[in-house]
Amino acid sequence: MYRGYKVAYANPEVIAKAGFEKVAHLPFIFDSQLAYHRDGSRFLIDRGLGAWDPQNRGADQKPLAPSTRSIKNYADRLINFLEWCEVRSLDPMTCDYKRDLIGRYQKEMLKGIWSRDNKALSERTINVRVDTAVEYLSWMADKALRLPFLIPKVMRSVIVNNPRSSRGHLPKEVEVRDGKLHEAEGRLIFPHDEEVAAWLNRLYAKEDDGSTVGLIAELVLETGIRREEAASWRLDTLPINQEEWRIVNPLSQIDQQAVVVTLRYGTKGKEYGRDHGDKIGPSGEILVPLPMALKLHHYREKVRPKALGMAIRKGVGLTEQRKIQAESVHLFLKPASGMRYTGKNILDAWCSVKHTRGWSPHRGRHYWACTTLWRKLQLHVLFLEEALKTKINDEVLGSIRSNALSIIRLEIQPQLRHVSDQTTLLYLRWIADRLHTNLNLHEHWVEKLGEGGHGDDS
Repeated sequence: MYRGYKVAYANPEVIAKAGFEKVAHLPFIFDSQLAYHRDGSRFLIDRGLGAWDPQNRGADQKPLAPSTRSIKNYADRLINFLEWCEVRSLDPMTCDYKRDLIGRYQKEMLKGIWSRDNKALSERTINVRVDTAVEYLSWMADKALRLPFLIPKVMRSVIVNNPRSSRGHLPKEVEVRDGKLHEAEGRLIFPHDEEVAAWLNRLYAKEDDGSTVGLIAELVLETGIRREEAASWRLDTLPINQEEWRIVNPLSQIDQQAVVVTLRYGTKGKEYGRDHGDKIGPSGEILVPLPMALKLHHYREKVRPKALGMAIRKGVGLTEQRKIQAESVHLFLKPASGMRYTGKNILDAWCSVKHTRGWSPHRGRHYWACTTLWRKLQLHVLFLEEALKTKINDEVLGSIRSNALSIIRLEIQPQLRHVSDQTTLLYLRWIADRLHTNLNLHEHWVEKLGEGGHGDDS
């Protein structure tokens, strides 16, 4: 029976005590014979520590080390390639770019020959898999573990959408590897609002943990936070004392008020260390609607203590019980055990009740952005009605475009943090689809993308 390659993690505390603290958080690879795969694991170490990256190829520059999640993705993609090589009797030491990576590996994924369900994979999935294989073989060549690895390049015209440049919307010639697939521009499709509400009710109705997982899901939908940020949400992320809540619009109606909350655990970007199993990332402020904040506060005061009690009871003696209580820093705890929810736990819970295809916490993040954008645009109802009932003219188009971009810049981007220009266009395209009209995105909207650039979104 063929076992396949595996990504594994050691106990970080054991590794640190053995004197290897720098690599304690990094994965390693077992081959199909359950033997340690030396070269693949060494690559992950060099890549994970920032000692090697595809841009600098070992030069003196000190590249930014990938996040823990990114290196996990590299590992998963690498074992896919290594397993393919083994099944196809190909040696990475002699593997050729055009003949093997493009002519066979890529082609088999396009045809569904090399996929879990025998269906063709998306262009994006194929590209990132081949990119990882290219990185690994380039690293092997740099380490003299194989023959030189040649990557043919071609010039390709792209629109980079740089908002800092007045010419950022114009085509630009960039160098890419030959054979890289063109990725189709995506479109956002969501369940109807009624379907989302019914799904959320099903979550809340779950017998064992519904009150908790329903609240987590609602928090994602109300704020657009990532599932790792939800999993890393601390007991005091929302200040425990309500008098310390910073309400930005205290004179508005309660359902229109919001509390300022600072996120620093599980956030995307540079990693500054680990705390209680969570990545310490760049801090950023978000707004939590006041009704949502009150629900979180109620959970913290009335529901969480019962779950924590389940964990405390497992402690032997008062000292151990106090330690369990002191080290329980996460807000959301499993009712049956008192253990924290991980990002994977949240994903599993999200998908544990009937839902539409593709509905995930990440899609919920986009759902928040698009519904917020649509709700705010409805304040300009006269323009919307004209857009829906009459032919789009320059005045109407310009007004909708300007309002949409203002909302994205001033409200959506600060809330989501790290929103890319590509994602901005995705939201704008969603508005165009909802209006059932062609708003000429590249002609009209891309050129208006202001001055504030943002990093990649996820």
